Amino acid sequence: MSGTKNTTPEAFDETTVTADETAPMTQEEILLNESELLAGLLELGKSKDDAANYKKIQIKRDGVLKLEFRVRPISEDENQKCWRQATSYAHRKPNQPKVAIDTDLAMYRAYIVYTATIDEDRAKLWDNRKAQEALGVLHGVDMIDRVLLAGEKNRVYDLIDEISGGGEEETEEYAKN
Repeated sequence: MSGTKNTTPEAFDETTVTADETAPMTQEEILLNESELLAGLLELGKSKDDAANYKKIQIKRDGVLKLEFRVRPISEDENQKCWRQATSYAHRKPNQPKVAIDTDLAMYRAYIVYTATIDEDRAKLWDNRKAQEALGVLHGVDMIDRVLLAGEKNRVYDLIDEISGGGEEETEEYAKN
């Protein structure tokens, strides 16, 4: 991939491209690049569920550990689903498009935390029937809203966003590599 300039699209400057970089690639170079690209795509596609990408969250209050769970990166589809679930829509006539009225950002962050929590931890914590009954909640998202303080939920959300590629530095680093 010596003929490829590693940069973000906004920063690409065509005046810095050398004649060698504009030369057409040979069939062999295309095949080499294709296998590298395929390997990269497959690796990225699996990384969301790779335990190496999990981050452990500890909720401490007054210096005492109260809760511990793991989160994973989320996909764009999962993010959009969380957004839709936290959005209320106007009543509409049949065959009319949905019109969003309001998005509850606190509920959106709770959906993100719920979605990103790995299945094993989600079952033990957020979907724990005994805890839900004791706290009077019906769903795991409501459990998150009930037990995490606003700042705690925001910090967990920020970490999920970061490991999902939301950090500027991380995105720039991906573009460089």
